[in-house]
Amino acid sequence: MKIVTYPNVILRNVMPQFDFSSPCADPNELEKLLVDTMLANDGIGLAANQLGISTRVFAMGYRGNTAAAQAFFNPMVVNVVNRVEELEEGCLSFPNVYVKIKRPAKILARWQNCQGEWNESEFEGYNCKCFLHELDHLEGIVFQDRVSILKWTLAIKKAKKGYKHNARTR
Repeated sequence: MKIVTYPNVILRNVMPQFDFSSPCADPNELEKLLVDTMLANDGIGLAANQLGISTRVFAMGYRGNTAAAQAFFNPMVVNVVNRVEELEEGCLSFPNVYVKIKRPAKILARWQNCQGEWNESEFEGYNCKCFLHELDHLEGIVFQDRVSILKWTLAIKKAKKGYKHNARTR
């Protein structure tokens, strides 16, 4: 599937809850579509709205273990640590643009799996960054919103110059 790129309006919309009692799509098929598309594009995360699907779910491949990639339905952050890390991020909806963003270093998150069962886990480092980045997509927030105009302008200039980046370090 083709990934929606900025400035498509769906990237700015808050996504509605995934309703397991009346689903917009089969949750197993949706998980497979998100994970397969994410991996085919060398990504570590992909939100449903990045595929033009208006629902609250994203896929994430754990850093260093994309075999454990899964979908997170109706995700939420339960707790955040005060410590902040600044790590480089990229986004499949902003090809070749990379920028350092400050985010919490560790979170406690809650979500439903494709069977509708609730799960809870801590995420830290790049996995935390990825979870928060994808959750932002579901809230209509793009990573451009998380940095200064100057930082963004420099990232765009680098992208236009053909800056190449190793996707595995995102």
